[in-house]
Amino acid sequence: MFLTEEKLARRIAELEPYRYRDSRPMVPWTFVQQGQPDRTVGMGDGWSGRDAYATLQATVAIDRAWAGRTVVGRFDFGRTGGSNTSGFESLLLIDGAAYQAVDSYHSEVWLPADAAGRSLAFEFRLWSGLEGGGRPQVLHYQFRQAELAWLDPVADDLYYTARAVWETATALGPHAATAVQLLTCLDRAFRLIDWRTPGSSTFYETLADARATLEAGLTALGKPETGVTLTAVGHSHIDVAWLWRLAHTREKAARSFTTALRLMETHPDYVFFQSQPQLYAYVKADHPDLFARIQKRVAEGRWEADGAMWLEADSNLSSGEALV
Repeated sequence: MFLTEEKLARRIAELEPYRYRDSRPMVPWTFVQQGQPDRTVGMGDGWSGRDAYATLQATVAIDRAWAGRTVVGRFDFGRTGGSNTSGFESLLLIDGAAYQAVDSYHSEVWLPADAAGRSLAFEFRLWSGLEGGGRPQVLHYQFRQAELAWLDPVADDLYYTARAVWETATALGPHAATAVQLLTCLDRAFRLIDWRTPGSSTFYETLADARATLEAGLTALGKPETGVTLTAVGHSHIDVAWLWRLAHTREKAARSFTTALRLMETHPDYVFFQSQPQLYAYVKADHPDLFARIQKRVAEGRWEADGAMWLEADSNLSSGEALV
């Protein structure tokens, strides 16, 4: 079973890039950074700075033949650090409106449903980040990817379902009966994939067979009776003041909130929770159109605005009596 688990992990990784069809590069771009002359950049060019801002701009025509498909942009402009602003982040604006954060954790952007046949103005507001605490240093990045493609729904669903099955089986451990059943089910499905001509029409037909087999196998296994109901709610913890300035917090709030709204559009059952009123005040002042979109989701019951404190405190320092 160990060898099967290892083999499936590799196959799932190999499947991931085939979620994208008909990929096309988006070049060139206009790069604008304060104190430097504007320049035209392409993939492979570099950029750098410490707490530096820049914009990356291009107008791109979306193929009319992609109508009815999920058109996505894929971007890699630098490494995003952990929670300490130790790396690049950006906010994507499409036709002048804040659209979504783009960084190492959000490299895929689902474009508007009516994008096919239109020309869209892309503007990335790049921020170099800081060093995450410690000695100040200039951070260096490279433009590695900017391309358009359409998302294959079968490959996409098979990839994420297979990944969930594999990760669940791994978490349960090799001696759990359910883990063995899950891996057996997944192995049976992946054996149907024809890897002799990856990317061909035949290959994608076998992906459909594999997905149907996996779904049937999971349905046959049924759901275990645990007596436990889990409810998952999205959340973004944002320290208003820590290793950065308040201006950075305002920008981070806009990036995080646009991404949450984008997820609500692509995943109708997604619910987001944010508890700091100060962040809403920042967004209302800086991006009133974004604030209005948040209000709409709150009214729908999909965005939970909660919290007893205007600003979340460092509760490790304060005593319980002081907090009360």
